Amino acid sequence: MKEFWKSNSYNIVKCLLNQVAITMFGLMIAFATMQNETMLLIGSLFSIGFYLFLTYYMFWEIGGKDRIQEDAGRRKKTPVRGLVISLISYIPMIIMAILLLVTFPHTETSEPAANVYFVVNMLTRALHAMYLGLITLYSPYNQIAWILVCLPAPIVAQVGYMLGNRNFRILGLLGIKPNLKDETR
Repeated sequence: MKEFWKSNSYNIVKCLLNQVAITMFGLMIAFATMQNETMLLIGSLFSIGFYLFLTYYMFWEIGGKDRIQEDAGRRKKTPVRGLVISLISYIPMIIMAILLLVTFPHTETSEPAANVYFVVNMLTRALHAMYLGLITLYSPYNQIAWILVCLPAPIVAQVGYMLGNRNFRILGLLGIKPNLKDETR
């Protein structure tokens, strides 16, 4: 377990920092487009896509680096490493989503539950700002939506890790060739 934290703590922190950075981006987009529902939806979808692309690219690099170490015999194959790292970095968001789900039915009858719900709801909306437009428009009172928004990032992380480990570029399907420079000169 100690070895796991030693080798993955950088990537876990990087995931959290990506989440915070895209939160700021998502909040700016949401605040700028809040008056127009169509623009709010478009801005939210763009923020989600951008966040998932950042996640994909980050884990593609991790998978590619792991493949080099696996081929050299310095690392055992770990096919679900991307999923595990992403889920660990998503623990705070998952806990908040579960708290929302548990406290929401008791907000009318219990003041402490209502207070917890209010604080956690604000934190969740802030940390998942990229999904804010989508949830505000289509599912404002459905607490299960906050659990569902925790699913795309770990899935994309695992897909990115697997494709990076196989050195398969998804942008190659679109005809975008990477600019690989020879750095041995």
